[in-house]
Amino acid sequence: MTRRITKAFWFLLALLFLVEAWLWDLVQPLIAGFVRLIPYEAFKAALARAIARLPAALVIFVFVLPDALSYPVQFFALWMVAEGAVISGTILFVVAKAFGLIGTLILFEVCHEKLEELAWYRWVAGQFSRARAWARQQVEPARIILRQFQVQIREKIAFGTENKGVFAHMRRLRARLMRKTGNAR
Repeated sequence: MTRRITKAFWFLLALLFLVEAWLWDLVQPLIAGFVRLIPYEAFKAALARAIARLPAALVIFVFVLPDALSYPVQFFALWMVAEGAVISGTILFVVAKAFGLIGTLILFEVCHEKLEELAWYRWVAGQFSRARAWARQQVEPARIILRQFQVQIREKIAFGTENKGVFAHMRRLRARLMRKTGNAR
């Protein structure tokens, strides 16, 4: 029993990790596309020159700055939601989070080479890559089952003619309900 609970816990943890990674993978190109629309190449080049002069250990503080600066605004937005301003608080939270992410992405692009000079950063990045591979390995059996189920559903829908398939089953169910309620046509 304990082994089953432990296995379920690790599976859930791996699934949450993959969802977070998937969301990051989904949002990153969208934000990068948005950033490309802004004419910031001169700013980025000046920022890269300034960061190149900094020691690698100091660059980590520059890298986390946008996200750290957005936290007070996010806490204020959560306070607004708690006080009843749900819509405006939620909008403020999303905007603050978006600005933090955009700033972090810009700085990651600029700071990445400098951060690679830090041994602990390379180690953390390697651990993250290993954790992502582990999470995929944990979730893969469930993904295979879901793919098989998806194929079966598509086959039932695609071949749903005459008395077979999901739509035929739904028609029979509707007809049975109509007969029971006396609304048959």
